Amino acid sequence: MKHRVEILPSAWEDLKKIEDYYILQFDAQTALKVSDHILDTIERLEQFPDSGSATPDEWLNERGYRMVICKKHIAIYRVIHETVYVYHIADTETDCTKLFYQ
Repeated sequence: MKHRVEILPSAWEDLKKIEDYYILQFDAQTALKVSDHILDTIERLEQFPDSGSATPDEWLNERGYRMVICKKHIAIYRVIHETVYVYHIADTETDCTKLFYQ
């Protein structure tokens, strides 16, 4: 069964910050490749919503959050009924829990 994927405004904002970083550090083409890879990984959640793994944070795991790894980034999401909600996109070095308190 195909799930609907909804990228929440907080995740779109995260993605924009990632793109801005890559534009400043490298170029627009690199930024586009990175964001496309992240979005392609998230899109796979339509078919495979359980393909993500537990987060490194117990607080998030207890609340049903999962993550998918997109090379150097992670997308944190939760499945509610037939919809995958993507809450944040971050560098793999980020403390995931802090994203939920900003």
